[in-house]
Amino acid sequence: MNAFAQLRGLIAPLLVFSLITNLSVLISPLFMMQVLDRVLPSGNIATLVLLAALAIAALALQAVTEAARDISLGRLSRWSERYGADIALRPNEGDAQGLIDKVSNFAGFIGGSAALVALNIPWIPLICAALLFIHPSFLMLLMLLVVTSKGIEMIAASFASSEQDAASKVRTLEKQTLARADQVQRQLGMQNTLQNLRQRFFSLLEARHTHLEACQRTIGFGTGAVALVRSSGQILALALGAYLVTLNKLSPGGMIAASIILAKGFATIEALLNHIPILRQNYRDYKSLCAQSTETIATSIDMPDLDGHLRIEGIIIPRGGGAPPRLDRVTLQLAKGECLAIVGPSGSGKTSLMNAMSGEAPPPIGSVFFDDNELKGLPPAALNQSVGYLPQQAALISGTIAQNICGFATEQGDAKILTAAKLAGVHGLIAALPKSYETDLSHDMYLLSSGQRQRIALARALYDDPQYLFLDEPNALLDAEGEKALAQTLLRLKEQGTTIVMILHRSGIMGLADKVLRLERGRVADFGPRREVLARLGLGGRRIELPILESSSDDLKDWVASQFTRSSDEAFSQKAQAVAAELFSIACQNQSKNTPRIASFVFTFVDDTHCEISMVEDLPNDLAKKMASARENLRKSEVFLTDLPRDEAALARISKLCDRYQVRNSEDATHFTVSLAGDTDISDKGREWIN
Repeated sequence: MNAFAQLRGLIAPLLVFSLITNLSVLISPLFMMQVLDRVLPSGNIATLVLLAALAIAALALQAVTEAARDISLGRLSRWSERYGADIALRPNEGDAQGLIDKVSNFAGFIGGSAALVALNIPWIPLICAALLFIHPSFLMLLMLLVVTSKGIEMIAASFASSEQDAASKVRTLEKQTLARADQVQRQLGMQNTLQNLRQRFFSLLEARHTHLEACQRTIGFGTGAVALVRSSGQILALALGAYLVTLNKLSPGGMIAASIILAKGFATIEALLNHIPILRQNYRDYKSLCAQSTETIATSIDMPDLDGHLRIEGIIIPRGGGAPPRLDRVTLQLAKGECLAIVGPSGSGKTSLMNAMSGEAPPPIGSVFFDDNELKGLPPAALNQSVGYLPQQAALISGTIAQNICGFATEQGDAKILTAAKLAGVHGLIAALPKSYETDLSHDMYLLSSGQRQRIALARALYDDPQYLFLDEPNALLDAEGEKALAQTLLRLKEQGTTIVMILHRSGIMGLADKVLRLERGRVADFGPRREVLARLGLGGRRIELPILESSSDDLKDWVASQFTRSSDEAFSQKAQAVAAELFSIACQNQSKNTPRIASFVFTFVDDTHCEISMVEDLPNDLAKKMASARENLRKSEVFLTDLPRDEAALARISKLCDRYQVRNSEDATHFTVSLAGDTDISDKGREWIN
């Protein structure tokens, strides 16, 4: 049950406090009545002493009661803020800031004067009954004073509202005029216009002040009139009481008592009328807080350290509206320290699966098990300690780099920060900054590139030494150096037994995966060891199909680079990437504007120092004339590559880099095969001669 709803049980004791404080208003009237009616006529000093002692004891009780009430309301206010903040800041809460504002307003209401006004409401009839008991005329006078006061306020507000609206409209015109002046100020030859706009602004300013003066005058007269009614109330009560005394319908003590009670009643009713909007708003906030979910996760049981095994069973994430689900019955299992690569076309459900597995968005149907612990049963603290998550475009927030890495932990561990940074391969990068780990990203975010921010975010994901690491396209924003550092980090994590799940579009770190999961339209199209899945995808990773788009060139080069695993083959790899890029450039020149096309590449090692790259594009390409033109240019003494058409320049570069090449056209495709040797230097020479 929501604890806010249980606050209703505290209304009764608080009303008891309020009853005692409201009854205390009768102490002075009753004392005066008894003194005037009993002590003075009889001259009995003992009665006076007894009455004074009783009055002082009652006032002491009032003081103790008010102190206890204020302390109780203060504690209740602080409890409401703590409990409400706990609800608002739970994971997956929608408008957390809006909920925090409601909690803050409600806590301020409980600890402020508005709560005292609310507690006085049930006792207004008591005050009215006391006046009625003394004489009905005093109750009629109270009602007359309240109606007169409220009427004056409403009339004053009615007259002032038109002036306030006019002042608001003029203020809008002022802002527009200043905006126009700011535009004109940046342009030449418009000084006259600028001067006119300034004069217009001061004219509007004067007009707004005139409206505000009229508004203030009306409100001032209204406030003064209400103060006059309030001050006159007790005098009128005394006058009315004196008149009733002359008619022998009231005693002098009753006259004094009625004037005091009437003043208290008028103040109470006036405060209530002024606080009605506040009371309504806080009542709405209270009902909203009572309606908040109070699902809690037991934290009293110490959870064992998670070992690294991961299992998901029958995950289904509905899309709604009768559409196919985002994920449909996905099941898999990973052992401790295994690395899973999730691949598939855009929209196939990769990110949805990642979020479901990591606990960022637990699946509504199906189960995720960390070791033997179901995800929904894990305390948030245990999950946060054991799971690291890196989104595709991670955000760093205002604060120092050290604070970002430790996640703004209250007890910042410098050793853990350094360990995480070194493990992520960013310690050198951070140390090279002017302020190192104390670099304030609220001012110096420009010092970091997108890839560098991503690597720092990886250090943040590694800060708590998680047993599970989830990475959404971790190499998407990284350059070659960053990707190598990422690969080294993942290798070290695998050696430590960390279970890794990553979504990949670029294949640069595919070789680190132990298993591959391929998704298509939310379903598992293939799952198993990397070599087997890649073999089923095409020639054990030696074959790839790419859309003929300029943006696919980087993917092609990454794929070619992944074929080389020896550090000594770096030059050979660069040469093969360059040739593949030129082949792809030829295909792009032959692109159809209306029909999307696919190019298929096959990579084959002939031996340790020779390889072949074959490209098949699904459209005939008239390369015969282009080859002839390229050969003709080769015979010339001096020809610059930049002078040739792009496709002929590509053919010329290929002819210089390869041992041999072959082009064959069929009815509906072009076959291009290039043989390469790994002993040719392909350093960029800028403008190359073709001889």
